[in-house]
Amino acid sequence: MLLRSVLITDPSSSHHGQTRDVRVTGGVISELAEYLEARADEEVVAFENARLSPGFVDIGAYLGDPGHEEREDVRSLVASARAGGYVSVAVLPNTDPVRQTVADMAYLSSHNRQGAVDLLPLAALSRETAGRDLTEMMELNTAGALAFTDGPGRTTSGSLLKRGLEYARSFGGVILDTPYDPELAEEGQMHEGSVSVQLGLRGIPTMAETIPLRRNLTILEYTGGRLIAHLLSSATGLELLRRFGIGNERGLVGCTVGAHHLTFTDADLASFDPNFKILPPLRAEEDRDALRRGILDGSIAAIVSHHRARHREEKDLEFSYASFGALGLETAFRQQLQWTDTPEKLNAVVAALTAGPRRLLGLEPLHIEVDAPARLTLFTTEGTSTFTTADLPGKTTNHPLLGHSLPGRILGTVNHDRLWTSA
Repeated sequence: MLLRSVLITDPSSSHHGQTRDVRVTGGVISELAEYLEARADEEVVAFENARLSPGFVDIGAYLGDPGHEEREDVRSLVASARAGGYVSVAVLPNTDPVRQTVADMAYLSSHNRQGAVDLLPLAALSRETAGRDLTEMMELNTAGALAFTDGPGRTTSGSLLKRGLEYARSFGGVILDTPYDPELAEEGQMHEGSVSVQLGLRGIPTMAETIPLRRNLTILEYTGGRLIAHLLSSATGLELLRRFGIGNERGLVGCTVGAHHLTFTDADLASFDPNFKILPPLRAEEDRDALRRGILDGSIAAIVSHHRARHREEKDLEFSYASFGALGLETAFRQQLQWTDTPEKLNAVVAALTAGPRRLLGLEPLHIEVDAPARLTLFTTEGTSTFTTADLPGKTTNHPLLGHSLPGRILGTVNHDRLWTSA
């Protein structure tokens, strides 16, 4: 396969910022040059204004299989991820039954044979995600689990977190936790602030994130374990992590932020569109801007889709009764192009979709260099188009960007020695 005239967008590559022909042979980048002569019977791929980056990786998408295939199954999740330019997606264990056994890890891996998107397992931290007894973490780690979590939207007790961090330390495992205390957000519908008051909706205060986050960091330091702070939503939370020290010897591996939290604010809920109802909630403009700065300075390692399919019966309700959750895989990258108005900002976003999530999950880094694995994303930042339901290949339509004009386009991916176009 010969990728013709692609602009390399990989800050870690010696070819970054250069237009190159890229040859892929046997799933590996075999040649890089200003011009390469096409071989007989070689597939030549040429897109106008194409950029090439390492393949996008997501952390924490929701997969309904098993138990809730009416929301999302493997086929629909892979299709959504492919549309968004992803080559790998680490999926949550919140299925029915819960993904918590060696067989569950094997079942997920069985879908990765030569497909467009590799599904990576996150295993439950506690049995049945009930918050009491730990799962067989060491056994699950050996079977391929990349991290342990009971999923967002619930609180992990201090006792469970302490035991989990201590046990995971014995084999180098990492716990992924979304700091959230539902008791501080009783019946909360959106961020607590002036907009929630105007709309007459019960709020979810920032302290519902920051109080458990402070506790988590204290437990982390005590145990000497390894923790990922997942789905950060507030400026105060980010400042707490900075003060603690991200990526240092104290065990805070890094943090993630949802794509929608970098794009929208609580003001976007003024129309009562239930597709904007997500957890953690969209917060104030100053929070969004602080999170963007966290991407640019590297404090936030990864942008994640926070993809959660919800069917019509869960969303087409009065706002207060609608379920939390929004789709995000399809647009997580493109929506960031709305604010990445400099090459430096684009580079930071690409790093947060590629190198950052790989580092958090303990995966080998990918670079666009000769002899590197060819797991690649092709995209363009040129042009705009209106995002419609026709752009949603999954089973549900709960996407807050429907009807919005988005810049750029995902052109395709390269994975398992094959080009997968976004169509």
